[in-house]
Amino acid sequence: MVEARAADFAPSKERLVVLDGLRFVGALLVVLFHFAGRPSPAWGTDPSIVFPTLSGFAQYGSLGVYLFFIISGFVILMSLFGRTAAGFAASRIGRLYPAYWFAVVTTGALLLVDRGFNTATSNVRLPDVIVNLTMLQTAWGAPHVDGVYWTLWVELKFYLLLGLLALIGVTRKRVLLLCAFWPVAGALATSTGFGFLGALLEPNFAPFFALGMLIYLVWQEGWTPATVLLILLNWAFAMRVAYSFILPWNIGVADNALPYPVVAVILTLMLLAVMAATLTPLSTVRLPGLTFVGALAYPLYLMHELWGWRLIAALYPALPAYAVLAFAITASLVVAWLIWRFVEKPLGPRLRAAVERSLTRGEGAPVIR
Repeated sequence: MVEARAADFAPSKERLVVLDGLRFVGALLVVLFHFAGRPSPAWGTDPSIVFPTLSGFAQYGSLGVYLFFIISGFVILMSLFGRTAAGFAASRIGRLYPAYWFAVVTTGALLLVDRGFNTATSNVRLPDVIVNLTMLQTAWGAPHVDGVYWTLWVELKFYLLLGLLALIGVTRKRVLLLCAFWPVAGALATSTGFGFLGALLEPNFAPFFALGMLIYLVWQEGWTPATVLLILLNWAFAMRVAYSFILPWNIGVADNALPYPVVAVILTLMLLAVMAATLTPLSTVRLPGLTFVGALAYPLYLMHELWGWRLIAALYPALPAYAVLAFAITASLVVAWLIWRFVEKPLGPRLRAAVERSLTRGEGAPVIR
């Protein structure tokens, strides 16, 4: 096995390594939610029976995706500055697709071979696996190979908005206008029956991306009245989303009736954590270990759910529940490292370079008539 070199995770001068650590925390929260906080085929019974105490905390792990969205707003806007639209598209494709393709192929094979393992995606067929490789399966009405892929569809629409912004030019004023009007336009489109526009603008997630982008502007230029007001505005929108969307989602999907005040406090603490990681002396921390775990967050998120459930079902109740849980999390981390080392690291830069060459080919050349 080839070992990772220390230089692979050495934080650069500009890298916000505490933010990397927060990304990993978000992934772990989601893992804990799926393994111990929601009903699944893993344990053969409700996890609240298997883990009477832990399950009460794990059920809040679903909020980890909103931490992802805040961080994504910051990081993706950072990656957009100084890049062309083609460069931005290439960077996102190179970042997302190699690990995702590996996850779709391996998890799709599990579902196609092990039909007896009953999950929400058990009805997936080969054509569904194939269209999942595009990451656009929702547009075609196909089920996700793995339920966690739903957040990638949300992310893609955020990338589309920023890609359109890149075409006209990214300026501070335009980013502020986007953060002011995007969540409102999405909410209006949904409430007035413009379903397609509402689905495109994602009002239930837009405030979190906007908060991340605004924190990036503060990181760049310091606090201004505009950024303060827009952060407060989008925080208020996020609190509304917590009540109108997040609470019903947890009841419908996870059968968890979460108390609104606790959810509101957790989401606010997540926002403050991102601000602390970027706007305080924590932004100068240089710990390679945080960069390392941050690199594992994406493949961990992609691969843990169905494979983890299958592993748990194979080991429990032959082994104690907490031992099985620890083994499933450890195995998920090992797989995440393997994907990073042997899939993302070698293929991501090559795919990014190839896409950028393809998108920019012929620029500046005379037009053939």
